Parts: sequence; structure tokens; C-alpha cells
Amino acid sequence: MENYTQLSSKEDQEAVESNGIILCMNEKGRTGVLPNIDIVYPYIILTLNLSGSSHSLYDMKEIRARKNDLTVFLPGHIIRPLEHSEDYTQAWLLLDPSKFKDSEKKFNPSDMEFLSHSPICHLTDEQAENLLLLLGAINYIASRSVEELPNKHRLLEQQLSVAYELYMSIRHEQDTEWNKDRMGHIYLTFCNLVVEHHKEERNVNYYAKLLGYDPRYFSKIFRAYNDGTSPLEWIQNYVTNQAKRMISEQPNIKIKEVAFELGFPTTANFCRYFLHATGIYPQAYKDSLQSDKEALSPQK
Repeated sequence: MENYTQLSSKEDQEAVESNGIILCMNEKGRTGVLPNIDIVYPYIILTLNLSGSSHSLYDMKEIRARKNDLTVFLPGHIIRPLEHSEDYTQAWLLLDPSKFKDSEKKFNPSDMEFLSHSPICHLTDEQAENLLLLLGAINYIASRSVEELPNKHRLLEQQLSVAYELYMSIRHEQDTEWNKDRMGHIYLTFCNLVVEHHKEERNVNYYAKLLGYDPRYFSKIFRAYNDGTSPLEWIQNYVTNQAKRMISEQPNIKIKEVAFELGFPTTANFCRYFLHATGIYPQAYKDSLQSDKEALSPQK
């Protein structure tokens, strides 16, 4: 299993680095993202299904989206696209929250973390049409230069604030009972704690204590909610995916540097951890990426 965080085109990458936001108003299933591969982005991703259906995993939980379904993925969480129908099309928005720190609503994980255990909601035709009109306005502003729109960033913040209010009003209108999902909230809080503290703590006891639970009881209810996956397995998968991201994005990085970045006390400790979680050593994983790259290179 590989891990990708790069966008599917250089133009998209440059756009999000420059403006903090990119949009596509009508696109078929993306060919730049391979199915069944874990993705961890530092961005907020909003997708609106315009037609067809899609199937994916979000923090290892299955989600299925159909026409007029709106999905919001938060930064640092694991997305795995699985499949989509042939007639699947979508509108999507990708937002770098670090570019909008001064926004009134502060579009970052803490503002919408309570939504991530239920990332998908269904819109009426009218709601979907209104959202598309709003996304069109955002797209117009984002596509203009600073010379054309000197207050471009402020205008984007204002429109994003409107989009946030629209989204929240829809969620509260539709899902009056959803925030009573106790285990969903526990699961969500755990995921966000791991995202925040995985470099310092990888012990289930630490997170169970933060959540106010006995570690054994926490593991039991976590497994029951998450189809048998234990909290330790979740932590290991997240940490090793971060390691794979570094290795795949930085071919020249040394394994000891990856270990240091992830907070392991020694390289040997990291290698044992990686081996236990994935079945191979990190150097073997790095070598396999290089072999695959050479195999795909044109023969001279």
C-alpha cells in the first residue's frame, strides 16, 4: 500500500500554494488519484456529487455518495478512494486552511471536527443548485489576479464564510440527532488526538486516559464501532502512512531522518515499529518504490 499527498497536476499544486484554494465545477472521476490507495492531505476537501455514485473509506470507515451528496474531508485524515460509477461527476473545492488563518470562521479541523464522524450529507436539488452558484462565485474570485481584484483574499474569505454558514445550516436542519452519536464522537476525538500527538505518543493508554476511559474498555468499544480494528492498529496505520508519505515525496530522505521527524527515539525503534505494522522494513519499502519507478521508466 502506498501513500500519496501530491495533487494530480502541477497546475493544481501551484494554484493551492498561491491562492490557498482550487475548484473544479464539473469533473468526472479523477484519473490522477488511483483507487485503493491511502491519501493524507493537509487540506479541507469538499465534494458535491453531480451524478453517479462513489465509494471510499474515510479514517477506515466506509462511505458511499450518490447524486447531491455533499462530503467534507478534513486535513490530516485518511482517505482511500475505492471506486466510482461510470457516470460519476463531481464539483469539488480544495482549501488550504493555513492560507485563511484570519478568516472569521477559521476553516481548520477544530471548527468542523465534530462533523468528521459523519462527513456526508444529502442536499435537495435546490440546496445543491444554491451551493453550485456559491462555488461558482468562489471560483470566479479565485481565478482572478490580484491586479484585477486587489481585495481578492478578503473576498474569498467572505464567500467561504457564507459557504460555511450554508453547510452548517443544512447539517443542523437534517441531522438533529447526529451529535448524540456518543461512540461516533469518541471515535472522532480519538482520531483528532492521534493527528495532533502521534509524534509524541503512540500508546493507546495515553489516548484512553485523555478520553477518560480504561484502556481495555476503550479498546473494546473502539473495536465494536470500527469493524474489529483496534485503536493500536489505527495509530500504527496512521504513523506508517506518514512515514510512507515522507519516503514517497522525498526520494533522497534517509530512514533516520524519517524516524526523527516522527519522534522516534532511535532509528532501530522506528524500523521495528514499521516492520511490526506493515510486515516490511522502511528501507525495503523505500527500495520497492525506487524499483517501481525504474520499472516504469522508458527503456533506453
